[in-house]
Amino acid sequence: MANVRKATIEDYSGIKNVASKAWYDTYTNIYTASTVTAFLNASYSKEMLQKRINDSDFFVAEDGNKIVGFANFIKGTELYLSSHYVLPEAQREGYGQALLYAGLDQYKGLYNEVYLEVDGKNDIGIAFYKKEGFEVIREYEELLFGDTMCTTLMKKTF
Repeated sequence: MANVRKATIEDYSGIKNVASKAWYDTYTNIYTASTVTAFLNASYSKEMLQKRINDSDFFVAEDGNKIVGFANFIKGTELYLSSHYVLPEAQREGYGQALLYAGLDQYKGLYNEVYLEVDGKNDIGIAFYKKEGFEVIREYEELLFGDTMCTTLMKKTF
C-alpha cells in the first residue's frame, strides 16, 4: 500500500525528479526536448511549486522515504486534477491509483465530478484514466512552448 500524504516544500527535489523523469519518458517522442525542458522549468521551479502547495491540494506517494509520484488538485467551481505523475519504474504498482483516490476521497460531498487534461498522444495515460472511470469530453489543440499539443479533456463522476 502506498503512503500518500500532503506535500510540503521540503518535497521539492523528489517532486521535480518525478516530473522530470515522467515527462522525459512520456513526451520526448511527442515534443522536442526543448519544449519538455521549458515546460518543466516553468511548471516545477521551486517558487511555482511553493505556490501550488500553498494554493491547492498537492499529494505525494512514497515508497519508503522516496517520492515516487504526486497529484495536484485545484478546487474552484469545479474540481480539476492539474497534474498526476508517477516515476516510470514505479508505474503499474498502484501509486497512481492511490494518489487519485486519496485526492478524490477529500472531496466527497463537495464535488461530484473531477476534470483533467491529458495529452491526446499519451495513450498510457488515457488508458489509465479510462480504466478509472474517466470519459473523454472533447479534444482540442493548443500551443505548448512552440509545439502543438493535442489535449484531451476528461471527466469522472464520483
